Amino acid sequence: MATLRIGMDILSEKEAVRIDSLLGHGGFFKSGDVGQKLMASALKSPISVMATAGEGGPWGMALLAAYRVKGNGMTLEDYLSKVVFGDAEAKTVAPEEKTAAGFNRYLARYKASLPAEKAAIDTLRG
Repeated sequence: MATLRIGMDILSEKEAVRIDSLLGHGGFFKSGDVGQKLMASALKSPISVMATAGEGGPWGMALLAAYRVKGNGMTLEDYLSKVVFGDAEAKTVAPEEKTAAGFNRYLARYKASLPAEKAAIDTLRG
C-alpha cells in the first residue's frame, strides 16, 4: 500500500486531483473488512467494496467482452454502472484516524529506506 499511497499523494498534492472515494476489487478485499479498513486509512479516502470485489482479472475481461458485444453504444462507465453493477450493494468504510496515523509512521520509515534500496540495486548492477 505504500507505493500506492505515494502515487495517490502525487495525484492529489501535485496534480490537484480530488478523490472523493475509491472502489476496491480483487482478492485483497476477500478478507472481510480488514483490507478495506487498511486501504481506506492508508489512502485517506473512503473505500467502497461490492459483493463481487473478490472476482479477479478473468471476470473483468469477460465483462469487457460482454460490453463489446452488448454495450449498444453505451459508454463503458454507463454499462458498468447501469447494467453490471446497477443493483449491486456496496459497503463503504471511512479512514480510521488511529490506523491512518500508524500507516503514516510506517510510510515515513518506508520512504526513508528507499535510498538504501536504490544503493543495493546500484551495487548489484555493478
